Amino acid sequence: MNNHVPGVFFEPSTRNFRLRTRQAAYVFRVNDSRVLEHLYWGPFLPLEDEEDLSYLSLSSVPGPFDPRGVISVATMMGLNELEDLADENDLRERWKVYTKAKDSAEDRVKSRRLENASWRLWSMERVRGGDLNKDLSEGVMLRALGESQSKDENSMDKGFEVNDDGNNLESLNLDVPRVKERPPSPLLIPGQRIVSKETKSSPKLSPKKSGSAGNYDIVHVDDPTEVTNWQKLDPDVIGKNTQLLEFADQGTGDYRSPSLQVRYEDGSTLSPVYYFRHRILKGKSWMPEFFPNIYLSDPSEATTLVLELHDFVTGLVVELHYTVMHDYNAICRHVVFMNNGDSSVSLQRVMSCTVDFDTDDYYLTQLSGSWARERQVVQTRLLDGITAFQSGRGASSHQHNPFAIISCGAPNEEYGTAFGFSLLYSGNFQFEAEISETGRLRVNLGINPQGFVWNLEPGESFCSPECVLVFSDQGVGGISRELHRLFCEHLIPQRWRNFVPPVLINTWEAVYFNISHEVVVELASKAKEVGIELIVLDDGWFGHRNDTTSSLGDWYPNPEKLPYGLVGLSKEIHAMGLQFGLWFEPEMVSRDSELYSLHPDWCLHIPARGRTVGRNQLVLDLSRAVVRDYIFNQLSNILSSCPIEYVKWDMNRHLTEVFSQDWPASRQGEIAHRYVLGVYELLGRITNAFPHIVFETCSGGGGRFDAGMLYFAPQIWASDNTDAVSRIYIQYGTTLAYPTCCIGSHVSTIPNHQTLRSTSMKTRSLVAMCGTFGYELDPRQLSEDEKGEIAAYIQLYKRLAHLIRNGILYRLWNPFLSSSAAWMFVNNDASQALVFAFNIRREVGRLLPRLLLRGLCYETVYEVEELCPGKLVRNIDTGAIMLDPRGVYQYGENKKLLLSGRTLCCAGLPVKFLFDADSVLFELKGTTSALSSF
Repeated sequence: MNNHVPGVFFEPSTRNFRLRTRQAAYVFRVNDSRVLEHLYWGPFLPLEDEEDLSYLSLSSVPGPFDPRGVISVATMMGLNELEDLADENDLRERWKVYTKAKDSAEDRVKSRRLENASWRLWSMERVRGGDLNKDLSEGVMLRALGESQSKDENSMDKGFEVNDDGNNLESLNLDVPRVKERPPSPLLIPGQRIVSKETKSSPKLSPKKSGSAGNYDIVHVDDPTEVTNWQKLDPDVIGKNTQLLEFADQGTGDYRSPSLQVRYEDGSTLSPVYYFRHRILKGKSWMPEFFPNIYLSDPSEATTLVLELHDFVTGLVVELHYTVMHDYNAICRHVVFMNNGDSSVSLQRVMSCTVDFDTDDYYLTQLSGSWARERQVVQTRLLDGITAFQSGRGASSHQHNPFAIISCGAPNEEYGTAFGFSLLYSGNFQFEAEISETGRLRVNLGINPQGFVWNLEPGESFCSPECVLVFSDQGVGGISRELHRLFCEHLIPQRWRNFVPPVLINTWEAVYFNISHEVVVELASKAKEVGIELIVLDDGWFGHRNDTTSSLGDWYPNPEKLPYGLVGLSKEIHAMGLQFGLWFEPEMVSRDSELYSLHPDWCLHIPARGRTVGRNQLVLDLSRAVVRDYIFNQLSNILSSCPIEYVKWDMNRHLTEVFSQDWPASRQGEIAHRYVLGVYELLGRITNAFPHIVFETCSGGGGRFDAGMLYFAPQIWASDNTDAVSRIYIQYGTTLAYPTCCIGSHVSTIPNHQTLRSTSMKTRSLVAMCGTFGYELDPRQLSEDEKGEIAAYIQLYKRLAHLIRNGILYRLWNPFLSSSAAWMFVNNDASQALVFAFNIRREVGRLLPRLLLRGLCYETVYEVEELCPGKLVRNIDTGAIMLDPRGVYQYGENKKLLLSGRTLCCAGLPVKFLFDADSVLFELKGTTSALSSF
């Protein structure tokens, strides 16, 4: 029996690291070359096997042309005994220090022996991480030569031991040579100065909360007593190109896509980094303020491994952070780069994670599309070469999402091995899947290197975005369910964790820019009649805005449209018993605006060049603190002026002319990333200042639907396309990565404004229920029957909302592979469930396969009831579809089925659709009855 305890474990005898999640293991080792070699990621194994999986490295077979082995600087200088030291200058300096004593010796023979002893002692001191600059007395050197066995206060530290083979025995935290010492840095902010490299001891770390989400700082450093085995373990030297690696440099034998690309002042681009030491921490290493990350409610929820890798020539330090979430099959990764050298270094490629896989038949699942067609499911078999997708638009984009799934074999919703990758970032990103000539797979995910250059001056550091890695042996659905639970409990702001938002109506598709105080009050009054709880005043309320050509940046009420201001409008709305929301686009500025006339240099632009407009607007330079402070103050003034319960934060164009007036030429490659950091800071400050306001982010619909935004806002507008059929595809794809509760979805009018398609109120309502549920129409135009329907669906949603938002999602029919879609939500104890099914295209005369359910308890008997029956039926005699006001049920009027969970999952439910965009909703309730046998 395997006692599977989540956490991080190190086996000193084999140099294996084991990261154990709830049901999986992630294993790698430090090989003899001090390179991190990946071994395994999959279901947890018997403990005795898992502790040493080094035999898996034997599958690495060198190719005839693969470089392997390194001739060191010391070897080239004829100092073979010091061949593991690469820094020529360091060699020369240390020689001077350790040969001083022999110069004063009277006996030349003895002086030569002392010189030899000095090298031996220096080598030993270097390995143990001691002081390489201290003078050595003659007595110390004589003892090293074996002429004295006494120990006194001038000898090496008492904690240093030499075993029979001459190998060092050290603690787990300091088990490798150190040339340039630096302390671990808990505060990892891009561009921040780090502790001086002369510092010889690490600062004490104490508990500390950070950010609006309540993250924790490092609270505990493991101090095991085991010693690391640095004897030779590898039977042969294998080149990097055939190994499975955790972190890959460029130009030293690995020809696959690297994790890191750098350029130094001398023009060189090599930066091989080697294992230096590691720390195992209770909780999670601290991330920069306002930087999206998976937060903890308590340090006991996770364990973090920090691996420190060094380039001993340049002083570049790389920290790989792995946080194991104990209650999930998830590992959070990010990388910190620190310049501990004497000259600047340019980071030109920064991957948040690199994961290598052994040979298999791999498939990639990605979410791609366009405006009004976001997050369509695209599945591709991976063949030799690089398969990649990316965004270079300054936002994660409509076109591609920073999320991917790698499946072993063709993707299956419920079966098979799958690996999920989600980048918590809202800017330019890149995902790469590379099949090498050996058939092995490398996955890289991080900031898009196109146009990215980050300069690190000596003493500065840079932190990459965080990436979440998820393992599933239950197919694609297992990845989704793990991410849904993790994001709901540890990413979305904690105060909104169990929040059910009010049913809202947005003014946009009702009146577009044609708003006024009277119009908004009238819309609110009509909305109130059907049970809507909140009205959102969308675009057109500020400056002198009547279309897209003006006023962005002038965040004050239009006095002609709103003569009583927002104060008067909010007061009248609240007097009706409704809540009030407001639309902003804080990141943009119109040329026809007071802000632009005062500060034309505040937008992204290159002097002496034209300025590209999109939707008649320019992008504010949020890399500049003065711009961020101005926008924060503008928003704060509005949000504190009257009761406002909801904000829609929009971004309706992407970045061009990415250049800033505040930064020197050497920093212009940083601006796209600094822009995203500026957005995060602005969102963090405003949501902290107004914690009672629900924020929904948007970017021309779903152009910035990513995990980075969810760190600040509990919901994101999924698409500007509100057509129910289009939304089935969009929302199905979105659920691969993101929970239903965060998907902004509304019922719109028909014919739909984006597709001119007409669908039933039932189907539009059921699709919108599988999201935040609201309305995007003019309630003044509704018939009495439509008002009655809407009121009934609002009441139904309010009854079912908790299960929809918090239930476990199982996707049943895939609209990308069939003409129908279906999914279901199951509560935690499987005593209740909701099943939604939709027809996309109805081929007359064709019948559907039975709908097999998932996630139910086989031994439980369920009462199956159809909710909100249809109203159309086919006349068998004429073939015509006719209205039947009595209601049309799947299994007969008021018919309820009593079926076991086993039957529902194995035999399924027959579903009969009558027309295009037909739909059905079943409610399942576990009864007290039990079946005698199965």
